[in-house]
Amino acid sequence: MKTILITGGCGFIGSHLSLFLKQKKYKVIVVDNLSIGKKILFRGNKFYKTNLNNKKKLDQIFKKYNFEAVFHLAGLSKLTESFKKKNLYKENNVSCTKNIIDLIKEYKVKYFIFSSTAAVYGEQKKFPINENAKLKPISYYGKTKLICENLIKKNSLKKNFKAICLRYFNVVGSNFKNKLGEIHNPPIHLIPIMVKNVLKNKPLDLRLNFKTKDGSGIRDYVDVNDIVNAHYLSLIEMKKIRRSFAVINLGSRKSYSAKNILALIKKEFRNKKIKTIFSKRKKGEPDKLLASSKLAKKILNWKPKKNITYSLKNMISWEKYKIINQSKFFS
Repeated sequence: MKTILITGGCGFIGSHLSLFLKQKKYKVIVVDNLSIGKKILFRGNKFYKTNLNNKKKLDQIFKKYNFEAVFHLAGLSKLTESFKKKNLYKENNVSCTKNIIDLIKEYKVKYFIFSSTAAVYGEQKKFPINENAKLKPISYYGKTKLICENLIKKNSLKKNFKAICLRYFNVVGSNFKNKLGEIHNPPIHLIPIMVKNVLKNKPLDLRLNFKTKDGSGIRDYVDVNDIVNAHYLSLIEMKKIRRSFAVINLGSRKSYSAKNILALIKKEFRNKKIKTIFSKRKKGEPDKLLASSKLAKKILNWKPKKNITYSLKNMISWEKYKIINQSKFFS
């Protein structure tokens, strides 16, 4: 049985990935400081609560296990917060990634999969966005992820390890059957915020000063179950090819404005009266994001299988479950 490490394995995507890889017969070791993740979402074989800036503790973990691969998902990701707490984001996203890279090199781990983001693209004019687009992040969060990508590229090209950086677009959905889903409290992403507000009879806040046809931001949504499959396929791919480094978009190739999402939510809650209020966009938010997934298809033979309706239904079930079981998640 091969052993892999997942950082942030008690978070939204990390918990789904832990379960997925465990079902693929990997031994899954999870490291998470639980600042965002919740122990209730742990689905691996062994859990260690520690900060990634604790290199001594990390060294003990690497020494104990012969890791075949590291999936590095831990990090901070709030756009507005990243401008106000630059040192915190630099420490958690950049310095901690450097610690992981150092240990991967020291213990000769073969494969590294990094959780990156569409935020590295910033504002673009040509769509869909492919991996060769000029990188010009407009949030400090995006800048930290780009710095990490460059660190990984520099080290992997020296033949220290093989690496793939996966640039997520907007990840949605849940694995409700296994009681896994997004756990930010309060929610930080559009769809969980909207769904939670509808369930709690609160007005939906729609930001409308984007340079788009309907005034609301346009995003590319991809289901979390498709995302974790891409991680698995990345590991399989690195075992087969000689390429030492790649960056790959993970998106659905379909775009929805916030008003489109509102219409879909109203359809799911057709018997509920939904009040809407309007506000201005947050700093660091681009007008539009739409991924080209041609490279993911070419390299990983990956394409998304879940549509937005599937993701939305699962998220509604998950948010209902969280409200009923608040004490389990947020006590």
